[in-house]
Amino acid sequence: MKQAQNIVKKQKTTCKHCGELCEETLINHNGMSFCCQGCKLVYEIIQENDLGEFYTINEKPGISKRSKETTLFEYLKDETFADSQLVFKNEEISKIRLYLPAIHCSACIWLLEKLYKLHDGIIESRVDFSQKTASITFNHHKVSLYDVAQLLNTLGYPPVFDTENKGTQKSPYRKIWMQIGVAGFVFGNSMLFSLPEYFGMDIFGTAGVQRLFPLLNALLAIPVLLFSARDYFVSAKTALQQKQINMDVPISIGIITLFLYSYYIIFFEHGLGYLDSLSGLIFFLLIGKYYQQKTFDHLRFDRDVKSFFPLAVTKIEEAKEKQVLLKQILPGDTLRIRNGEIIPADSLLLSDSASIDYSFITGESLPEVKNKEDLIYAGGRLKGASILVQVKKQASQSYLAQLWDDESLANGNKTEVQQIADTISKYFTMVVLFLATASFAFWMMNGQQDIAWRSFTSVLIIACPCALALATPVTLGQAMRLLAKVGYFTKNSLAVEKLAKVDTIVFDKTGTLTYPDKANVSFSGELPSHTVLAAVKTLLNQSKHPVSRIVYNWLPSYPELTISEFKEINGQGLTACVDGKYRIKLGKRSFVETNYSPTPFPTNEEKHTTVYLSVNNEVLGCFQIEHVFREGATEFMEQLAHSFDLHLLSGDNDAERSKLSTWIKPDNMQFKQLPGRKKAYIESLRTAHKKAMMVGDGLNDAGALKSSYVGTAITESSSQFSPASDAIMMGKDLNLLPQILRFAKSSYKVVIIGFIVSFIYNVLGLSIAVQGQLSPVFAAILMPISSVTVVLIATIASRINAQKIFKNSLNEHNL
Repeated sequence: MKQAQNIVKKQKTTCKHCGELCEETLINHNGMSFCCQGCKLVYEIIQENDLGEFYTINEKPGISKRSKETTLFEYLKDETFADSQLVFKNEEISKIRLYLPAIHCSACIWLLEKLYKLHDGIIESRVDFSQKTASITFNHHKVSLYDVAQLLNTLGYPPVFDTENKGTQKSPYRKIWMQIGVAGFVFGNSMLFSLPEYFGMDIFGTAGVQRLFPLLNALLAIPVLLFSARDYFVSAKTALQQKQINMDVPISIGIITLFLYSYYIIFFEHGLGYLDSLSGLIFFLLIGKYYQQKTFDHLRFDRDVKSFFPLAVTKIEEAKEKQVLLKQILPGDTLRIRNGEIIPADSLLLSDSASIDYSFITGESLPEVKNKEDLIYAGGRLKGASILVQVKKQASQSYLAQLWDDESLANGNKTEVQQIADTISKYFTMVVLFLATASFAFWMMNGQQDIAWRSFTSVLIIACPCALALATPVTLGQAMRLLAKVGYFTKNSLAVEKLAKVDTIVFDKTGTLTYPDKANVSFSGELPSHTVLAAVKTLLNQSKHPVSRIVYNWLPSYPELTISEFKEINGQGLTACVDGKYRIKLGKRSFVETNYSPTPFPTNEEKHTTVYLSVNNEVLGCFQIEHVFREGATEFMEQLAHSFDLHLLSGDNDAERSKLSTWIKPDNMQFKQLPGRKKAYIESLRTAHKKAMMVGDGLNDAGALKSSYVGTAITESSSQFSPASDAIMMGKDLNLLPQILRFAKSSYKVVIIGFIVSFIYNVLGLSIAVQGQLSPVFAAILMPISSVTVVLIATIASRINAQKIFKNSLNEHNL
C-alpha cells in the first residue's frame, strides 16, 4: 500500500498553508504540498472543522511552522499563575486578552474569530488588529488556558504573556528607522556621485572613472529597492491578491518604473539614470510614512479614554466614607459598592453575600451570587444591597474603559465622513493609474521620452489620499481630547460627529438639571423614632439615586444596621427588611401604600418631590424635597433654547413646571415617566427624524440613553457611569453644554476644510505632474507635506476653536 505522504529533498514549490517556498523539505499529502509537518497539521485541523474558506481570503494566509521552537507553556499548568493572567473568571467562564504578534492580515482575523469551531470549549474570540490582540472567552471546564495557548501556537499564533515579554519589547519604529537610514545613506552618496554629471564637470578626465559612478549608483540602489521599499511592494501585492487596489500599488509601480528605466539608461545608453532620484524618493516616502505612523499612534493615545476617565469610588477610611479617584485605590483598601455600581477592581467580598451582574463581560444577564471571601472581578455590576469589598488587584481604568467601548467595537464605529473618505480613496487610486498611463502615452506619442517617464512616475508618487484619510481621525481625535479636558468624555470619534448634528436635546430633571445632593428637605407626618430612622437611613444608603442620597444626607448620623431582601425598582422606590424587624418601603405613594386611602398629613405634592415612608405596612409620612437647580442653569438653558428643540422627561411630579416652562415648551415636558415610557418617547422623536441627544443620570434613563442619537450620562465623579451612553459628562460642567455642542459643530467644519485642502493639493499636484514639470523626488517631498498640512490645520484650528469657545474655562481645566 502506497503511503499518502512522501518526503522529497531539495524541491521548490510553495506550501499550501503558509505559501512559503519548500526549499529544504517538501511534504506531499493528498495532492497538496507542505513545507513542514506543522503546516500540514494546521491545514488538516482547519479542513476538519470546515474552515477551508481561510485559504481563499489571502494567497499566503497562514504562518509557517517550519523551524519554530515548540513552546509548551508549561507554566500555565500552575493554576495560580494562569488565573493571574485572566481578566475574568466565574464558575464556568474565563476570559483573557492575549497579545498575538503573528497577526498580519485579514485571514488571521477570520481564522482567530472562528476558534470556537476548533474547540467546543472556546465560546467567543474577538480580534483587535491594530493592537494585535485577541479577547478569548472559554469554558475552563472544557479547555484550560494552557490548551488555549497550545492551540494558538499550533495555528501559528503563539501568545506572548507578561512574564515572557518583560524587557524584551523592541521599538515599533526600529525597522522603519533602518529603512530610512539605508535610503538616506544611498541618497547622499548617489547625489555625490552624480554631481559631476549635474554640472558638466570632467574632474577625472578619463571615461573609465566617469563610467564607474553610474555603476556604483546601480549597485547602491539594490538594497534600497529590496529593503527600504519592500513594505510598499508587500502591501501592493497583498492588495492585488485580494483583488483590491490601495495607494501602495501606484507607488510600487512608480518605484519599479524608475528603477528599470534608470538601469536601461546606465547599461544600454551609458547615461547616469535617475537612481539618485529613486533613493531620494524612497527616503522622503519613508519619512512621510514614519510621520503618519507616529500621528496615528499619538491619536490612539489621545483617544484612549483611560487617560481622562474620571472614575472615583467610595473608600472606607477611619470608619468614614470618602470619595477618591480610582487611580488612588491600592490593594488592601476597603470600598463600599452600592446597588447598580461597577466593581472597579478585582476584590475580596467582605459582606456576607452579593449578587453580581457580569453581563458587560459575559453577555449573561442572570446575576451570580457570591459569598463572603469570594473573589469578585472588576467590571461586574452590583445588584442588591450595598457591600464592602477589599481590593486585591490594582484598579484598571483601561479595563473599565474597554467594557464601555465593547459595544462600539462590536458594531463598528466609523464616522460617516470617514466612510465617505474611504470610498473616495478606493476610486482615487484607479483614477491616478489612469492619469499616469494617459500622460505617459501622450508624451511618448509626442516624442518626449524623458518627460513621459518623469510625468508617469511623478503622477504615481504625488497623488495621495493620505491627507483625505487623516482629516477625520486627526480632527475628531483632537476634539475628543479637548472635550475631555472640559469634563466631556466621548466613547469614540463617531460620538463627536453625532454631536455636531444634534438638533434636539431631551433632559432628565432630578440629578441632571438639579443637584443630586442639594435640596431643601422636610418631613410631613409622624416622624419615626431614632431606631426606625436608623433603619431608614440604612436602607437609603443602599441606593445611589439622587433622591435617596438627598434624604440620606438630611438624616442625622446613625450606626448601620443589618439588611436583607433588598430591592430597588427603577422609577418606583426601595424596600428591604432592616434589623430583622422593620419592613421598610420608600418611594412613590402607589409603591408604598397597599391602598389609596386619604393620608392624615399634608403632602404638597404639587410643589415638592414626595417620598413616602412605610414601616411594617403603615404609612408614617413623607419626605418633601424642594430641588435646587444647578448653578448657571438659567443661562445655559436659555442659550440652548435659541438653537435646539428642548424636551424634558422626568420620573418626578410637575412641581417645577413653572420654572422649567421658561426654557421648555409646555407640550415638550413629560412628568411621572417610567423608564419604558422615556425610551418610547425618544423612539418617537427618532421616528420624526429628530437627531435627539438624551441627557440623564443613567439610573432610570439607560434605555432612553441607548435609543437616542447621542446619549450623555451625567455623573458626579463616581463609578456609576452608564455603558449605554455615548458620552459621560461631569455634572459640575453641565453649564458648558452649549459650548460643547458649538465646539463639536466647529470640529466637523474643520474636517470639511481638511477634505477641501486635500482635494486642492491633489488637483494642483496632478495637473503639474502630468505636464512633466515635477521631478519624482520633489513629488515625494510634497506628498508627506500634504499630510502635515492637514494635521497642522486640524491641530491648530481645533486649538483655536477651543480657546475661543471655552475661553472662560481655560484656567479651571488647564486647556
